[in-house]
Amino acid sequence: MDERTLRAFTKVADLQSFTKAAAELGYVQSTVSNQIQQLECELGFPLFDRIGKKIYLTSLGQEFRSYADSILESIHQSVMLGKSAREIHGVMRVGVLESLLFSTLVDILPYYARQWPNIEIQIKMGRTKDLLKWLRLNQLDMVYLSDDLNSDPDFFCAHQHEETLAFVSGPNHELAGHEQITVEEFFSHPLVVTERSGIVYRKLQSLAHSCGMLPKNSLVVDNTKAIAEILKSSEGLSFLPEYSVRRDIENRALVKLNVNVAPQIYFSQIIYHRGKWMAPFMEGLIDLVRWSKMAPGVSS
Repeated sequence: MDERTLRAFTKVADLQSFTKAAAELGYVQSTVSNQIQQLECELGFPLFDRIGKKIYLTSLGQEFRSYADSILESIHQSVMLGKSAREIHGVMRVGVLESLLFSTLVDILPYYARQWPNIEIQIKMGRTKDLLKWLRLNQLDMVYLSDDLNSDPDFFCAHQHEETLAFVSGPNHELAGHEQITVEEFFSHPLVVTERSGIVYRKLQSLAHSCGMLPKNSLVVDNTKAIAEILKSSEGLSFLPEYSVRRDIENRALVKLNVNVAPQIYFSQIIYHRGKWMAPFMEGLIDLVRWSKMAPGVSS
């Protein structure tokens, strides 16, 4: 049982495919198949059920997975002992919402690359529910998302920052010059909204229901940057994370509407699995996110 074999096992378990695992590891499929067969012989029990063209971890395979992860984490920790940031090599898989990628990460990644030049960052965008699923399957090392505060006992929140949601329009919209706008007035206009499974739309629905109305969704777009561009030249309104449109508001390309409602609060968070070892280069990225939130000029 060696490190390469354990990595092959965890990769097959993550991807549920010998072919995909071999491609990611740079091997031919027969090499990975042989590694798994040898590991199963050594352990004395099957790790995978092979049903048709699909494979699944057996119950003992699922139990062994935690041991394999622990061994690989220990190897990783030992290899980095005594090394400086510039000497450490590694790969970090980060899941992130599109809005947080463009409002925060794109600005701090150059700083990170200078501090940790030998760390390869693999960024995967997705919806909150997908990011959490991939984190649970160990397909990501940590995720940066916006939601209500994490309450899942399997996950640890390494960073949280209170965020606000903003009612916005293009500069030529009829509501753009109003000093006060009622909730009913806002919902009487067509809306350009984010995808329905996220916290932003859930809060929008809750506000609409509180005044006995339904959102008039003229357009649903799963991209806050695209929504901002649409608003600039349309008669629509939207409800978006303020961090995602702050620059447009400051540049007067968009207008923040003063809707008569209590501030709509939620949290941007960096989450990782409690069983995951927090490597120094992961801490490095988290520290930069914290710094960007304390120094608004960096990420806004």
